[in-house]
Amino acid sequence: MRRIAISAAAIGGVVVAARVLVPKLHARMLATCEGMFEHMPEDFPPKRMMGGIEEIRANTTRILELLEERTQVETKPQEEPPWTTAEEVEMVPA
Repeated sequence: MRRIAISAAAIGGVVVAARVLVPKLHARMLATCEGMFEHMPEDFPPKRMMGGIEEIRANTTRILELLEERTQVETKPQEEPPWTTAEEVEMVPA
């Protein structure tokens, strides 16, 4: 019984330590990767890919803004289409 209590306390301590240290280690590793990423040349494929993703996000934002403006301007209902159907046209015998 005593061994179980000691084991549980040790496991609990490890879990608490891991919960405290993991976010700090993650932030440190991320900062290290960002530093290495900045030292890479501009034509480095992952760096070009990240630049492309940023451009796509900017374009998407711009497109959404344009669509929102268009829907705000178009408050009138759509007009009838300029073409006619067969029922509307009087059929002339040949």
